Amino acid sequence: MKLVKIDHPWVWSSVVGKIVILCFLPIILYLGFHLFIIISPTSGSIFKDYAESQRIYDRHNLLLRESVNKEGNRAHWVSLDDISPLVIDATIAVEDKRFYAHSGVDFQALGRAFKQLILNGRIVSGASTISMQLSRMMFDYPRSWYGKLRQIFTAIRLDHSFDKHTILLQYLNRLAYGSGTMGIEAASQKYFRKPNTHLSLAEAAFLASLPKSPTTLNPFINFDGAKKRQVFVLEAMLSNGKITPFEYDQAAQEMIRVEGDSAQIRAMHFTDYVISQIDSSGDIVTTLDFDLQHKIDDLVKDHVLSNKAGGLTNAAVVLLDNKSGSILSMVGSTDYWNSQSGSVNGAISLRQPGSTLKPFTYALAFENKKTPATVVADIETRYLSEEGGMFIPRNYSENLYGPILMHDALGRSLNIPAIRTLNYVGIAPMLDRLHLIGFQSLVNDDDYYGLGLTLGNGEVTLLELAQSYAMFARGGLIPQTHFLMDSPSHQTRRAFSEDISFLITHILSDESLRIQAFGAANPLLFDFPIALKTGTSTNWRDNWVVGYTNKYTLAVWAGDFEGGVMDRLSGSIGAGPLFHKITQIIVNQGSSPEIPDQIEPTSGVEEIIVCPKSGLTPTENCPYSRSIYVLTEPDIRAPCDVHLIHRIDSRNGLLASQKCPSRYVEEQVFEVLPARFTRWEATHHTNKPPTNWSPLSPPDGITADAMVITSPFDGEVYIIEPGYDYHTQTIELTAEIDPVIPSAVWFVNGEKYKTSEWPYSTSWKLTRGSHQFRLQGGEMQSDPIEIEVR
Repeated sequence: MKLVKIDHPWVWSSVVGKIVILCFLPIILYLGFHLFIIISPTSGSIFKDYAESQRIYDRHNLLLRESVNKEGNRAHWVSLDDISPLVIDATIAVEDKRFYAHSGVDFQALGRAFKQLILNGRIVSGASTISMQLSRMMFDYPRSWYGKLRQIFTAIRLDHSFDKHTILLQYLNRLAYGSGTMGIEAASQKYFRKPNTHLSLAEAAFLASLPKSPTTLNPFINFDGAKKRQVFVLEAMLSNGKITPFEYDQAAQEMIRVEGDSAQIRAMHFTDYVISQIDSSGDIVTTLDFDLQHKIDDLVKDHVLSNKAGGLTNAAVVLLDNKSGSILSMVGSTDYWNSQSGSVNGAISLRQPGSTLKPFTYALAFENKKTPATVVADIETRYLSEEGGMFIPRNYSENLYGPILMHDALGRSLNIPAIRTLNYVGIAPMLDRLHLIGFQSLVNDDDYYGLGLTLGNGEVTLLELAQSYAMFARGGLIPQTHFLMDSPSHQTRRAFSEDISFLITHILSDESLRIQAFGAANPLLFDFPIALKTGTSTNWRDNWVVGYTNKYTLAVWAGDFEGGVMDRLSGSIGAGPLFHKITQIIVNQGSSPEIPDQIEPTSGVEEIIVCPKSGLTPTENCPYSRSIYVLTEPDIRAPCDVHLIHRIDSRNGLLASQKCPSRYVEEQVFEVLPARFTRWEATHHTNKPPTNWSPLSPPDGITADAMVITSPFDGEVYIIEPGYDYHTQTIELTAEIDPVIPSAVWFVNGEKYKTSEWPYSTSWKLTRGSHQFRLQGGEMQSDPIEIEVR
């Protein structure tokens, strides 16, 4: 026998330690075995929790993304029935050929290893069984004689507590195959892009070769080494009688093609959102429809590219199923991998929503005695803030339309009527209702937002807007927006009644109003029923379109993540074309077009005919009328009080008094609007009656029943700006008088200032100090108001 000289003390101690263990091994094992049998835990408790990676699928089981587990591995647990017999045979042949014959420790292999150690002075072959390797995987025993001893005892305990199938199942699911994979299924997907049950004999043997040294045999780096080891595995299978010589030859000659990653990463913004919301691992089947998502993603890229010159750099989309509340599509930006904020998810980012909150303002008003046929004043309106500043809202078009029905004011997205409506219903009730619907991003109080809340001065997310509009589509029931196919059902809450939801839907479906608002060539016209609302934030930073059919709700945002100003792109232009194209895809996604159904009127509404100037029942004097849906009313509305007959002196077209001879009297229909519209009438062509009596037959006297100073407001404070011409710093004095009289006199600080004819406005140069204003005309005078100029 040839002796080997051992010089290094570490090697000597290691070899001696192994010899000692092997010499006394039978006694140690005998005693230890019975001791461990006594103290062995109950079945199953010995195994550590299995840390699966997170695999996110779309609703059709397409893998979107796989995220590694906390150890940084891809791991996919499969049952033994879902593990290929070829994999099992290859693994047993190369790792533990007597697996079914021993009780956790292969004493024959230990004896062989001991003999080779004595003869060669080094370890030639291992003696670790599958059970021993599994014990090291679970408990991470150190690579020392003490660790080996513990590994042996644990292996015996495993075989005593569990059957061979359980041990093999645990082993094949926990085994490291390199390249960040744990378990046979993860390895098969990683290297061959298919389930392990689809592996050929050659591929199964190739994977079985890797656990010997996953790093050294990494096929992406050392393919030849892995291939050589594969042949060794095939030889072991042949020797074990698991394959025939013919099968061996075929498998050895088969070309192995390592594919790389098991799947590309899809829908990054959506999967990021899923990961942020749940902490579970394993297979996660979501509600996303990737085929639809892919088409929408392409449309987003094309739309942003075509509007780049207008300052548009990004867009985002959310699509919901109304019935279930499930997310069908979520596109967060044009390109997730773009270094310029590409990874920002526009679907859940906070942005100002513009006019998209107006429908909730009107819905609240309809709950509080207003109707779509209620007239609201679209006139210059001023509000004094608590800080003493002046808030003067403006319409997007910069025009004023006077008396307008709430139906039209919402459908045309007019700002001033929306502000007046919110002032009526109250900011706090509006904010409370928005919170109920799901706008959790509105975290400040009502004083912070003020009346600008209905114009979108708060910040919300696209997902919140989609959920809130789906509420209208669901008849007022708030959807539980979710992204999991097996999401548990929740008790639904109601935000508005079915009747009010129908009224809002009917208004937002009125294409004639979209034409008035955006022109006849706007992209928000469809050949099927759809309710929608646009929005544009301050300085054209954000464009929105949110709409719904009976089945789906679609929300689109377009803008710039950095807050860049677009070149006067409004919601209908910046987001409208994209909304239109996506809607067409949704309708035509099946084998035949799925035309949305018309939403039918609910039982608690009725269609009435009104005069659009008064909102009342038209008379023979009204030049036109229109039908409007309202909540069912117990009584017929009063006759129109705007279109009235006046006696006119045909000789001069002025008012004819009772003294005017009948042959000169003509009865004509005029629009007699309330006094609050006086200033608006002065700058707009209306069919208003003359204000002066005919001098050919004057009445005995004229009296005024009401006289109110409308500007400035009582208690206002004005500042003379330094650096500007003192003489140009003036304020306008305005008033309303009902009925109209020819002229009135302004008094400042008790002294006559100026006589003003209808509509009684004039200007006054700012002068430092406290000042009192009063108006007088006929037999009436206004209440005084006081201001301060600093």
